[in-house]
Amino acid sequence: MVNDQFEIVDEKKNRGFMLLVALACFLSNISQLPFFVSAGMTQKLNMPMWIMLLLYIFLKKKIKVFYSTFKMFFAICSVFVLILLSSIVTNNSYFNSSVLQSLILSLFIYCLGTFVGDQFSDKDLKIVSMSYVISATMVAVSIYVEYFAAGFDITSRQYAYASKNSISQIIFTAIVILMFIHFDKFRIFNLLKIVVIFFEVILLMLLKSRATIVGFAICLLYIILGKQFNRKIKYLLTVVVLIGTLVLLMNENLFDMFVGNIMFAGRNASSLDSLTSGRVSIVSEFPALIEGHWLTGIGSLYFECFPLSCILQFGIITGSIIIGIAYLPIIKSLKFDRTNVYSSILVIVCIGYGINSIFEGLAPIGPGVKCYYMWLMYGILFARGIEKYA
Repeated sequence: MVNDQFEIVDEKKNRGFMLLVALACFLSNISQLPFFVSAGMTQKLNMPMWIMLLLYIFLKKKIKVFYSTFKMFFAICSVFVLILLSSIVTNNSYFNSSVLQSLILSLFIYCLGTFVGDQFSDKDLKIVSMSYVISATMVAVSIYVEYFAAGFDITSRQYAYASKNSISQIIFTAIVILMFIHFDKFRIFNLLKIVVIFFEVILLMLLKSRATIVGFAICLLYIILGKQFNRKIKYLLTVVVLIGTLVLLMNENLFDMFVGNIMFAGRNASSLDSLTSGRVSIVSEFPALIEGHWLTGIGSLYFECFPLSCILQFGIITGSIIIGIAYLPIIKSLKFDRTNVYSSILVIVCIGYGINSIFEGLAPIGPGVKCYYMWLMYGILFARGIEKYA
């Protein structure tokens, strides 16, 4: 993409769309507060606002459907036809798979993004993204106060917060947004965002979501070594990473805590299976599970690696189509123009979610609200591009 694709649109025209999207993002993240998660109220809190946005779009706007969206819709229809045929042949259960449910929700968010994207200016995207950051930070503070403020044994192999993987991806996304967004009028906010980033990075460490930490580290290296990213951000991150590395190497206690208690999570360092929370054993079971089922899969099953999970559940053909759809934003975003703040944010978020998908069964499409920001921003930025629509 090129810069002139990100033109400023009439602010009065898009104000309603922007406010509803910002509110939907806010409530989606707030639904991850420990109280709502434990009460099973997450969907009741976030879904109504997305549905309200869809109704508002139908009432207020002529919808443009992109040709690529038609191709994606055709791919989804193909998936359902193939699954129906497989279920007839094998009598396996496919349609209650959490992969299908998460994929449909992700595509729903993507479509909403494409419907309203041409109405969004960079200013609108900043408001929506900050709505995401503020709500994510509120959840982060709540988790810290409830689970860590009173004290927590960092050497324990037990995780303090059970839903650590989902909230860690939301926190990771908020950090990436803050890294790229700059405040010109209210410069005090630039100092405040450094404090928030520091707090959220520390919380990531306390949560011990190692897949997110590894993904975050790779994303930092990608920004530093990448050619198209903002030079100031590259230089600042280089200095921060170098200082952080030196502090770890020079402080033996801090190094042991980070490596032994956070990255190794108190597990046996000589056992790769132990270090990966049994994921090596899980992946090693794949050949035996898929044997004789390469074409149709074995039906609904949770497996701790998204690409392998898709093939195992639906077979090599259907599974590959699902993988292609799920990774489409990641592949496409790598071609986006990095001189735009929001395309840069999307690229890094996509890489982080993609890495996470190697260790989790539903990323980059779920579970729940874990990955919606990627699909929303991909839809919005795609609609602001030059692709022809039908």
